Amino acid sequence: MNPPAGAIKNTAAGPSPAELAARWKEARLVYPLYAALAAQFNLATPPYPPGELPPVRPTRSTFDSDTKWLDTLDEKILAFQIRQLPPELLNGNEQSLRALIQRQLRKPEKSDADRDKIDLLLVQYFALRAADEGDLVHKEITLDDVARLLQPVLAQADPTPLEWCAPLEQILEKTKHCHSLRDLMEDGLLEQGRILKDSAGPMFYDPAALVAFCRFNFLLRRAFIRMLHADLKAVRDAVEKLEAAGVKTVDCRGAGFSAAETMNQLRYFSENWRQPFQKDYTHSSVHRSFEQLLAMRAALEEALAPKRAAAQPAPAPAKSEAAKPAVNSPKAAMPPAEPPTSPATAAAPQAAAAPKNGAPATAATATKAGRPAAEDHDSAEPAVDAAAEAEKCMETIWEQLIAAPPSRGRSMSTVVLHDTKVLLSSWEVAAFVSEGNQDAEDLRRAVVARAMLAVATDKRKRSGDESALASALTFARGEVSYFQGRVEQAKKAKNTEAAVNLGISTKRLLSFIEEAEGLQS
Repeated sequence: MNPPAGAIKNTAAGPSPAELAARWKEARLVYPLYAALAAQFNLATPPYPPGELPPVRPTRSTFDSDTKWLDTLDEKILAFQIRQLPPELLNGNEQSLRALIQRQLRKPEKSDADRDKIDLLLVQYFALRAADEGDLVHKEITLDDVARLLQPVLAQADPTPLEWCAPLEQILEKTKHCHSLRDLMEDGLLEQGRILKDSAGPMFYDPAALVAFCRFNFLLRRAFIRMLHADLKAVRDAVEKLEAAGVKTVDCRGAGFSAAETMNQLRYFSENWRQPFQKDYTHSSVHRSFEQLLAMRAALEEALAPKRAAAQPAPAPAKSEAAKPAVNSPKAAMPPAEPPTSPATAAAPQAAAAPKNGAPATAATATKAGRPAAEDHDSAEPAVDAAAEAEKCMETIWEQLIAAPPSRGRSMSTVVLHDTKVLLSSWEVAAFVSEGNQDAEDLRRAVVARAMLAVATDKRKRSGDESALASALTFARGEVSYFQGRVEQAKKAKNTEAAVNLGISTKRLLSFIEEAEGLQS
């Protein structure tokens, strides 16, 4: 039987008919996924109407144009976009998902975006197959389990533990002791996994490494969902208890809401909160969404236990030479308060010491030391104002943390600046009260930039004044470029703790920048 006119023909130097047939079969299997992604994210115009597949027997021109369309789209698609495909489409056909994975694995040169897609698709495939094995998804998952279920897409799947992948197991062990997303974020566990993946390079594609990362991703995602549900339940329970106690409103400024949110509004928030899928998980707005949920929980629990966390800071104590070097500030003449009892306070002089006057290092003093703080300012005048404001902000934060040291085991602390609440993580607090190295200075600068932007954002919301917001934004943008460079330096130096902590603080600053930019007219 002769092939139809225009059908694909083999040439001596080209692929065999069997190879061409296999490529076309794969193309037809993955086409519905690519067409859905192209339409959903406006990446390209699909070559066929909705619901229609490429022909079973294509002409050579159809084969070439359709495979080229898939290849072009491959360069545009990102992992988080695949995650947003409807479950019935992504998981509805195991053959299609398998073809998509093998298509990515077969690429001779893989970018970081390709790696992230493979990382996502493998755990998606494992979850799909594990669901068919009853209770496996709820049990302890071994490397052997993962290798066995990945066999159809990863023929050389190897359950052998790799020494350089051992940190993945350590991270998973820590998640077992986490009860809230705050615990997960405070320990920087997500970032630690990401850094290990980034540093793996070509080793990531070792079959044993792919198995290890697939297991890690699945178990981390399972722990993440467990903690997310715990946080949402805690918020709902707190709302119920406050209502039962007759509380009408709660101060939720730390979560970006008002100082008097009603119980009805808080209940609506807790019942309708949805995990953000519209952007990459590394995007600042997604990070901000989880931060907002956690800040809401902190505000509600603070309202339930007012004695545990004072709403307003006590007057700052006069600082002696043993507590903090003298600074040229009227606050230094304030009457002494009860001395702080935290052991960390004794280390404050080293943490806060600056090259000249002893004040905590800020963007202004850092610039004098050769580290430009905000080179992208639009003009010199806003830079001077921002630097002066940064000095004041640094001093105020330091005084509040020294006057009211955080209690042991508490992951978050609150400072108040111009009636704006700013939440600080444990490592950010430590940078003010116990640490005195360059990493601590970077963290203090990140907190100051975020606090200044939070104050300016609140001012813009209350009064409509944009002058302070513009200055704070310019300052924050300049600081971000510095912090990002410092994070990369820490990664190269294998200083994982510094990279993780400053990376999280930088993400928080970016989320505040994104919110502030949305307020600008």
